[in-house]
Order: sequence, then C-alpha cells, then structure tokens
Amino acid sequence: MFRKSFSLLLSQRITPYRKVINVDSDKSLSIRSFLIGAISQNITNTKNVLESEDVFSTIKCLKQLGVKIKRKQKGNYLVYGKGLGSLTLKKNSKLNFGNSGTLARLLIGILSTTPGIYAYLKGDHSLNKRSMKSLLDLMTRFGATFIPKNKYKFPLKIISSQLPVGIKYVSGNSAQLKSAVILAGLNSYGDTLIYEKVSSRDHTENLLIKNSQALKIKKSKKKNNYCLRKKTIEVSNVKYWGRSK
Repeated sequence: MFRKSFSLLLSQRITPYRKVINVDSDKSLSIRSFLIGAISQNITNTKNVLESEDVFSTIKCLKQLGVKIKRKQKGNYLVYGKGLGSLTLKKNSKLNFGNSGTLARLLIGILSTTPGIYAYLKGDHSLNKRSMKSLLDLMTRFGATFIPKNKYKFPLKIISSQLPVGIKYVSGNSAQLKSAVILAGLNSYGDTLIYEKVSSRDHTENLLIKNSQALKIKKSKKKNNYCLRKKTIEVSNVKYWGRSK
C-alpha cells in the first residue's frame, strides 16, 4: 500500500509550556474517600473534595451512621473513622442516597456486613427507578437480606448479615459492583477473591492498596475455574481495623 510522505518546516520555535492546570475535583473519589475514611481507624484528612449534591448525600448518610465529619474549609474535611463494623444506626431508620448510584452501591456494600443494621433505603425519584438486582444478589451471598423479596428497586429494607463470609466474584465492567464487594469483604470472615476479567476503574483499590493486610492485587493471565483473568484482588478481614463486638 502506497504511503504519502511530507515535510514540515517551522518558521518559529514553539516556546515551552510551563503552567499549572487545576483539574476539577472528582465525584467518585470524593465519595470513596468519605466512605473509606468512615470505616478506618483515626482521622482521615480529605482534600480537594467535590462539594456536590451526591457528596453532600454521602456526608448526611455517614453522619446518620454515627460518623463525625468536620469541614475545615472549602473542599477540605476531617472524617473521624469508627473502624470496620462499627457504624451504628437506630433500628428502622431511613437512609436517603439522593441521586447517587455510587453512594447507594458502595454504602450498601459496607452496611451488608456491618452487624445490627436494620434500615430503610431510598433515593430520589430518578434513583428509585434504577434496578439494583446485581448488587443485591451479590450482597445476599454475603448473608444480607433485602425486603421485600424479589424487589430490586428502592425503597427497600436491608437487614445486614450477622455472620458474613467472604465470597468469590468474577467482576465485569462495573467498578461500583467491584467496589461494593471489596468493601463488604473487608468485614467478612475469610478471604474475598475478585477475579477481574475486564479492566474497570480502580479508585477503591488505589485508596486501599497501601494497607497490604486489607487488600492484595495479583496480575495474571493464567486460567482458573472462573475465567481468564487479568487481575485477582484478594480482600481480607483486618483485625487491626477492628470488628465490633
């Protein structure tokens, strides 16, 4: 096949571009920073937070669950972590996720393996139309119960698992489902293994990867009984983070 060739003559030098570009804050990372901070020990200092309605819904839900959150200045918050399995909520209270599907899926992941959670879950008019079937099926495997049975849209009632046990999960394109399994697995007995056959966003893994006791990632192309995987995520129950007793 014939390829055309050409030459380019520049009459002037291009001067170096040396400027700093401030990128807008990220909603997904902002929500995750609050959720992971809430189940960690000690105080998490979150910076460059996107102050949007979805993030405000996250803060409101966490405060209902007994988490102290303090705003230092615009985009900068302190999250006073309670540790794994230590979120509390008055029985039959209502948690409103607003319009945030990210908040709904990730917080349900946490609550599904947090002892003593009996709560009504809902969102706004738009979120209530979205099916949560894949998420609820996964959390049911951890031992959580959702009422009414066979209903997959909000409003719903969640009864958390009293004896959550780790699962094996082959993840697809949804980073939110993968994240929900990771967060549920942190407070489950035994290891939760996630086989990632399709690469998806890895915000949650990146926020947890420094704690090798909690999460280990292995890249592989070997076949196993589940799939030809690109990556295996091993989530472990972490004694240091503490399960409530």
